[in-house]
Formats: sequence, structure tokens, C-alpha cells
Amino acid sequence: MFPRKNLKSSTGINENTMKLKEKEHILMQKKTFDVYYLGNIEKIAIGNSQKRDTEAQLIDRVEEAQISGDIPITVGEKDQVFFTVSRHGIQVQNKRTQEVVQRHPLHTIAEVVQYEDGFGRPNIALKIGQLQVNKEVFQCFVFQCHSEELANDVCQLVRRIFDAITDKS
Repeated sequence: MFPRKNLKSSTGINENTMKLKEKEHILMQKKTFDVYYLGNIEKIAIGNSQKRDTEAQLIDRVEEAQISGDIPITVGEKDQVFFTVSRHGIQVQNKRTQEVVQRHPLHTIAEVVQYEDGFGRPNIALKIGQLQVNKEVFQCFVFQCHSEELANDVCQLVRRIFDAITDKS
């Protein structure tokens, strides 16, 4: 019979192996989602307000852009895109022409926010970071999903891949 000490160490090896395989599985994922592209807002400076978190500030900016007409509220067939998430980042491809219209490497993604607009439509705001002298300035790309579940799936996949890449274990 083996002492308990050896059983624990062999269990630890199996757990580490399982974690590595799980991490590898996550990093190999590549999934494409059918969504609508609403538009983008350039040069957003979001402050460190103690009253509002950055997610709420980002959503406010998107809604302001929709109210002012800079980003549409409704979408049409022409706005359909394929939104592909992988360990390399996000790629947006025009559904009709198959042309790649956007690429966002994973390291440039500052935040992915899922929210419901004022009309009950599930949206995703993709905040892309840019460092400028003494301040952070961002771009925000806005996508509308067919369902809240789809929007949630997109955000969760981005988070899982990012977490797998940045995991130090």
C-alpha cells in the first residue's frame, strides 16, 4: 500500500494536467456569431468616476450616440456581420461580401459589455484601448444580437479566452 503522501502528489499532477488540457481546449476555440453591426464611437475618454463604473459610462456614451443619430437604433439586413472570437482576438466579416471589415487583437480589447438598450434589444459594446499621452482614449464598436443569450455567449467566450491566456498557473 502507498502512503497518503504519494497519493496526494499524484492527484496534484492529474489536476495540473487537467487544468492544462482545459486551458488548451479554451485557447483552441474559435466561434463565429451572426450579429448586426450598429457602428462605432471614436475617441471616448472615460474618467475614473467614483459614482459610476466604466461599464455604465460606456453604455451612457453609446446611448448618447444613438440619441444624437451617430449610431442607428435599428438595424437592417445590410448590417449583418459574422463576429468571430478566437485566441487571436475578434474578427468582423461582412456577411454578404465575406470581406473582413474589422480586426481587434485580443490585447487591444479593454472591455466587452453586454447590455439591453432602451428598446429591449441586446447589444454588445466592444471597448478597444488606445494609449495616448497622459490619458486613456478608447474606441467603442457596437453590435446588436438576436437574443440576450447570444450576447451573453459572445461576452463569456471573450472572457474565457482572455482568462486562459493571462492565467499564470
